[in-house]
Amino acid sequence: MEGENRLYTALALAGGFFCLAAAIFFQSAAAVVLASLFLFASLLIWKYGYIILPLLTKSANIVEVGGSFEIPPSQDVVIGKRGDLFFATAFLAARLYESATEKNAEGRAALSAMFEKAISSVGFPFKLSCVVSPLDLKNELEEARAKRSLAESRLEKLRRGRNESEVARLEREIAMWNRIIERLTGGERPLEVVLYLSTTGSGMTRDAAVEQARWQAKELGVVVSSALGCEVVELKGEDMKRCLMWEVLLPSDIEDFHDQLF
Repeated sequence: MEGENRLYTALALAGGFFCLAAAIFFQSAAAVVLASLFLFASLLIWKYGYIILPLLTKSANIVEVGGSFEIPPSQDVVIGKRGDLFFATAFLAARLYESATEKNAEGRAALSAMFEKAISSVGFPFKLSCVVSPLDLKNELEEARAKRSLAESRLEKLRRGRNESEVARLEREIAMWNRIIERLTGGERPLEVVLYLSTTGSGMTRDAAVEQARWQAKELGVVVSSALGCEVVELKGEDMKRCLMWEVLLPSDIEDFHDQLF
C-alpha cells in the first residue's frame, strides 16, 4: 500500500523517459511536451502523492477492494461487512511534542490521571497503537536542526498575523526539536514513536457506518488532543492505508520505518 506512490512515480518517470527517447529519435515536438508532462507528474506524485491520489480516486469515484474490506473514493475509512451490518474504521495520528519521560514525577502522575479520566468519557471502543523504533543517529541531528529552523521560519511569519492556535503549536514543536537536539548532543539514544488510533462505526447501510465512524473519529480526536496536549489529525489516503498495513505488517528495519512515516 505504501508503495503505491512509488509505483505511480516510477510509471510516470518511465513514460517521461520513453517520450524523451521518442523525441530524440523522431525529433518530435509533441513527444518533448509529453516527456515534460510525465516528468513533472512524477515529481508531483513523489512529493505530494498522499494529497493527489486521494483527490483523484474521489473525483473518479474509484473504490479499492482488498480481501474482505473496501476503501471508498474519499479514502478516509475502511469498510467491511459482517452479517447484515456494515462496519467502517477511521484512523487518526497523534503528534506528541513532549514525552512523559521529560516530566517530573508529579507531571507524569497528572498526565496519567488526565488521560485516564479523558478516555473513560469516550462512549465507544477505540484502539491506541504505538510503533517504536530506535533512531539512526547518523543524520538525525542535522535533520532535527533543519526541521527546527523550518518551524522557526514559519513561526516568524505567523507572528505577523493572528493565528494564535498555530503559533502555539509551532512553539511546542520548536521546544520539542530543542529537547531532541539537546538529547542527541548529550549522547543519549532516543526512540522514534508513532502513535495512532482507530475507531469503528457500524450501521445498516454503508453510508450510515461511514458517518458513524467519522463522528467517532472527530470525538476521539478532541478527547485525546485535550488529554495529551497534542495535535491529532484524521488520516486519509496513503497514511490511512499505512496504518491498515501496520495492523499485520510492521516496518522490518529502521530505514523501512522512516520510509513509512506520515
